[in-house]
Formats: sequence, structure tokens, C-alpha cells
Amino acid sequence: MAGSIRERLREAILKEEKRPFETREEAYAKDRAVQDLFRPICQAAEEISDELESVPSLKFTINPTSVWITLFDREIRFSCDADSQKFVSEESGHTWYDRETYTDLQRWDTVEECIDAMIRSSAAYARMARTIQSAMSAA
Repeated sequence: MAGSIRERLREAILKEEKRPFETREEAYAKDRAVQDLFRPICQAAEEISDELESVPSLKFTINPTSVWITLFDREIRFSCDADSQKFVSEESGHTWYDRETYTDLQRWDTVEECIDAMIRSSAAYARMARTIQSAMSAA
């Protein structure tokens, strides 16, 4: 291995300390660029949210740089990585039988690929919500 943990940590700290901080102007510019890239995703999320507003317990949170779709303790976040200019999603939740948490990450190069993934995820969450509602009604 390439040195002890302590040596590797010290090297990482030195490297991090040499890295310049992003200026406020750079951060704002990057955020505006992400908002511009992400705008079609937000518009699609608005349409999907309107279409699924009658689905019980399904919640959409739409921000200029991210979209969250939540169903009870499951959630998926769509966003855009400013550095790579890729669209990303991160889904997290846990398995019901052992409460083991999981995270699933995905990346797309285009707006359309991201919107298609958001549509599929929304459909899956809507189905789960309706199934849960039916099960609760039957009980």
C-alpha cells in the first residue's frame, strides 16, 4: 500500500489546502449555469406533479437546481452536476423487511434522458402509492 493512513491523510490535507476556494462570483455563475441547464427538468417536473397531484402521499419539491420526489421514506433527487454538466439522480430508502438503507445513483448526458428517467420514476412511485393506499383501505 502507498503509505500509512496518517501519511495519506496528511498528503490529502496538503493537497486540499493548496486548492483555491471558489469566489462568490464563480459560485453564483456556476449556480446560474446549472439553473439554465436544469430549467427544462423543472418544467417537466411541474407537468408531472400536476398530472399526479391526486396520487396519495406522493410529494414533489421543485427548486431551480433540483427536483425531489418523495413517497413516505423513499425519495429520489434529480439535479445537475455543475462540474461535469451531467444530469444526476440519487434515490434513497430502505428495504421494509430489514430496514437496510440503500442509495442508487444514475447519470445522464441529455435533458431528455433525465426527463425520461424522471417520468419512469414518477410512474413507479405513483404505482407504489396507489398500492399502499389500496392495502390500507382493505385492512
